[in-house]
Amino acid sequence: MKKRSAIITLMLAVLALGACTPIIATRGNLLTDMQMQKVQVQKSSRADVVQAWGPPTVQSPFDQNTWYYIGEKTSQKGLFQPEVQTRRIVRVKFNTANNDTVVEVAELDPKLAQDIKPVSQTTPAAGKEYTFLQQLIGNVGKYNADPNKK
Repeated sequence: MKKRSAIITLMLAVLALGACTPIIATRGNLLTDMQMQKVQVQKSSRADVVQAWGPPTVQSPFDQNTWYYIGEKTSQKGLFQPEVQTRRIVRVKFNTANNDTVVEVAELDPKLAQDIKPVSQTTPAAGKEYTFLQQLIGNVGKYNADPNKK
């Protein structure tokens, strides 16, 4: 009996410690230092950048010659919110007049990033607002009606 309770206690302890292991997630394109060295200003082309780093995370909407590579690594313990461990934002600018060569590779300060707060307003629409129960009761008998009745 004592041996069984010791085994159960040991198993519970292992499970409890396993629950403390953080979940590590990488989102976006988190470039390493070795990847950063593969692209050189005035030597690399747009095709070289795509081959070395892949497609950009974001392409500037106002300047098609500016690409951004954004990536972050987060860790989450249990039910707590994920915490950002590493974040890297790299801006690459190209010169189209010179065969799409790279004219700038700049690592931006991630502290300058701002969270976007979505607007909670809704667009008014014509018609009535029905609750779930009104919709459910309102549809009873509406469908599957006798097709011979007119």
